Amino acid sequence: MLAHALLDSHEVVLVERGREADDRRYPVVDAGLPAGTDPHVGAGLGGTTQLWHNGLIEIDEEIFAAHWPFPKATLDAYYEQAFLLLAGVGLAPVQAAIEELRRKYRQLGLPEGLLQGLYYPRWPRNVWDSLGLQGRVQLVSGDVVDFALNDSTSRIASITVADGTQRSQIEGDVFVLCAGGLGSPVLLQKLRHRVPLPALRHAGAHYEDHPMGFVGEVEVTVPLYRLWNYRVPGTDGNLRLPMVVKRAGLHMSFQLRPAANYYRNSRRERVGSVLNELRRNLWNPLHYLRLLRHWDDILDILSFKFGIHLPTKHYTLLMCAQMPTAADLSIWNELDAQTGADVRVRRWQLSEAFLKELDASVEDVLAWLAPVTKRARVFSGWQSDLRSAAHHSGTARLSVDAHSGVCDINARVHGLSNLHVCDGSLIPASGIANTGLTIAALALRLAAHLRQPLTSDPRPTIS
Repeated sequence: MLAHALLDSHEVVLVERGREADDRRYPVVDAGLPAGTDPHVGAGLGGTTQLWHNGLIEIDEEIFAAHWPFPKATLDAYYEQAFLLLAGVGLAPVQAAIEELRRKYRQLGLPEGLLQGLYYPRWPRNVWDSLGLQGRVQLVSGDVVDFALNDSTSRIASITVADGTQRSQIEGDVFVLCAGGLGSPVLLQKLRHRVPLPALRHAGAHYEDHPMGFVGEVEVTVPLYRLWNYRVPGTDGNLRLPMVVKRAGLHMSFQLRPAANYYRNSRRERVGSVLNELRRNLWNPLHYLRLLRHWDDILDILSFKFGIHLPTKHYTLLMCAQMPTAADLSIWNELDAQTGADVRVRRWQLSEAFLKELDASVEDVLAWLAPVTKRARVFSGWQSDLRSAAHHSGTARLSVDAHSGVCDINARVHGLSNLHVCDGSLIPASGIANTGLTIAALALRLAAHLRQPLTSDPRPTIS
């Protein structure tokens, strides 16, 4: 997204470490809670847009006000631009559909409440392909392993790229790290060995990732199934409205996912999904055989792809929650004792106090749904099945100064004049929102900043 926006003003060099979407050469090791979600990250051209279905949602204004160094209004115009590039439709008709869908929910008897719009294009986009970047961007294959600074140590002069046993130097006027919430902080930690800037102490800290999982099931008295995967008029996409409750300054969202029936024993309380595997490999017959064991996924596909809503009063309750962050180091690099290879270590921790808030939030949403609920059940032991949403963020976060984060409001590393970051690690807090749309908006905002005159060279080089 950033390369696309800079091609008219810069010569763009892109260093790509991976070859496939799921690149096992660069493992992530969990030192805390296991991820449960595989893979953690996306390699190859297109990044995570190769992997997931690109649900598009804006971070709530309240989250900006509480955690960001600028208000949401600063990003609104870029949200609109990013939405168009990722969905192929404008944001305005989708926002109108969100209000219409809220009205329909109220007509069915659901109480007033905060319902955030989550838009899914019917077909996901690999942005490398959809933006037509092949042949327009200079590609370098390899892994960034070191930085060289100029004499003043306030400016990056070049980076070292390793591809197998070969090493090369790439010079540039501007450098941007786009290695993701688990990759960029590790690169910044390497840089800290060269220049001990105060801001770099925060690299790998303040980590946030959404814990998510199925927490229970409900039987409702109204035909909510008609509104699941609501087709947005004039667009080729669908809309869902997660229900959001707030506890201890945190947002917790819940989606009612249509179910074929109540689960009749504890063995079936773990609701699996094979949809992500199908999205990544449509031609693998084993995925379709697995799908036959997941009637809920079949209901989802029928409504999402074909607009067919089979009647059901049974729903599973899917939670995705904002987690509190801490200044503790959560992401770092170390050598594997057996292989001698570099591995990234992720320490994901959910405190007992936070887990109690999650428990309470489940009770809150069930109470909110009570007017349209016939019966409800919370799954026993659901907290042990929580998994990562792979929305790795906060590890090079935006901040007003170097004492509270890594990057300034223009995504430039505090203390370095020509090094920026542009990925999920920038995001100080996301609430309950998928981070993809915000990352794209931040990329377009950074591009607008970098297009401002910085040098007499009419086409500076960006790496």
